[in-house]
Amino acid sequence: MEELSKTNPSGLEPIRKLAQNNICNAFGRSGIGGRKENQDSYGGLSIDSAVLLTVCDGMGGMAGGQTASRIAVTEIIQNLAEKKEGQTWEDAIRYSVEAANAAIYRRAMDEPKLRGMGTTATVLVITDKAAYLTHIGDSRIYQLRKGKKVFRTFDHSRVFEMVEQGMMTEEQARQSSFSNVITRALGIRPAVEMTIEKIPYKKNDRFILCCDGIWNTEAEPDMLKMFISEVNTEKAIGIITEKVDAIGHENGGDHD
Repeated sequence: MEELSKTNPSGLEPIRKLAQNNICNAFGRSGIGGRKENQDSYGGLSIDSAVLLTVCDGMGGMAGGQTASRIAVTEIIQNLAEKKEGQTWEDAIRYSVEAANAAIYRRAMDEPKLRGMGTTATVLVITDKAAYLTHIGDSRIYQLRKGKKVFRTFDHSRVFEMVEQGMMTEEQARQSSFSNVITRALGIRPAVEMTIEKIPYKKNDRFILCCDGIWNTEAEPDMLKMFISEVNTEKAIGIITEKVDAIGHENGGDHD
């Protein structure tokens, strides 16, 4: 199985290999886009018979957003890597995300200039039996099989609540001026709500973890074509990030 991890445009960093074992190959890439600071962070690790991946998109002022996403990635990966014997992956994910939430919240309380900082989060654990995942906010996890979407997380955002109620389509939500108003984030409150899912996968499935800087660039059908345009995972990362960056510059250069 192949694995695609995170991205974010302009001033693109080199593609990083996050994990490689008999379960999957995982790569990640980020960039500053048209912003003054890159507030996105990602991480990955392979341990025993599992691969651990996370992507976080910070918010709350320049220093705050970057700080929150970095704390989240560190806490999530470290706690997952220290999973106790007999602990389920569902419980390990829940503990790791709660630890990240608490760490960000404490840091914000200790440093007034960071008050209000937070971050989205996607967490994916792939084992030889199944994939386990959760997400907070509007960063997404996609699962693709033979060029088709078989799973995707549903954003925790104001506009997606309206989509769920049948008040607008997903494409209308994507184009809405309120598309960046999220209803759930790490670090904003002492506790965070989450749903952890266990999903099956097949050989050669591809998982994509990405922030809204990627999925919000074009309508989803066009984005999916971009995701499947290259069978080699590392090359696909390059194609996606470079095209998203180009689209961002064409549309004014203020892209995430």
